Amino acid sequence: MELTLVSYNIHGGIGTDGRFDLHRVGEVLRELDADIIALQEVGDYRGVTPREDHPEHMADLLGMHMAFGPNVVRNGRRYGNAILTRLPILKSKNYDLSVRRREPRGALRCDLDLGSNRQLHVFCLHLGLSVSERRAQEALLLSSDILRDAVRNDPVLVCGDFNYWGNGPVPGLVRKAIHDAALELHTPARTYHSRFPMLRLDRIYVDSGVRPLAISPYRTPLTVLASDHLPLVLRFEAPILEKKPVSAPVQLIG
Repeated sequence: MELTLVSYNIHGGIGTDGRFDLHRVGEVLRELDADIIALQEVGDYRGVTPREDHPEHMADLLGMHMAFGPNVVRNGRRYGNAILTRLPILKSKNYDLSVRRREPRGALRCDLDLGSNRQLHVFCLHLGLSVSERRAQEALLLSSDILRDAVRNDPVLVCGDFNYWGNGPVPGLVRKAIHDAALELHTPARTYHSRFPMLRLDRIYVDSGVRPLAISPYRTPLTVLASDHLPLVLRFEAPILEKKPVSAPVQLIG
């Protein structure tokens, strides 16, 4: 099965022109026509935008199933990660990756129905700004079932804003069985800042059950305005039936 995934930090719907416009973000996503959309910075807990139903509004605009993982809830306003998809969502879970005295962060997991009794596990996450914060979040991911249980049988995608701009894998986060799709396809895939994309903050990792076919940022006059990040688009094939079961322990890299 060939599918398209988009990972996109939408900056709360506030564009590089300082204007709030979720319809502009929706227009970008309609152009991409993806099967799975992983969004970061969804919502507004500070009350600076005129509405608080950002994830539901995006799902309505695109006519897709939606799961939302709020990491901050304040006065009825929420902020976090969302996954929109054409595929049925079997279940979802939000994992808390918050580090004390830092902005609350999380990883949203969706188990999607591929049919024929197969699932695709999609993780959408947003890591912290400091190195020490990201290392603590990596430890949280590795010390729990967040990744360990998901990768044993069904294909897995891990994507989002990693706030990491090095050329290698994010230290400590990536299991031996999971690979950086951009490095595998020898593509720079720089997404930040959308006006002058020099940094590769947004990443998509795949395991052996997923065959990446193409990956690239989507840069148009509209995406330069809609957010400070460009959407990162992966075309892939899943499931790969010859996927090998993962029995090796977590391996720290870097």
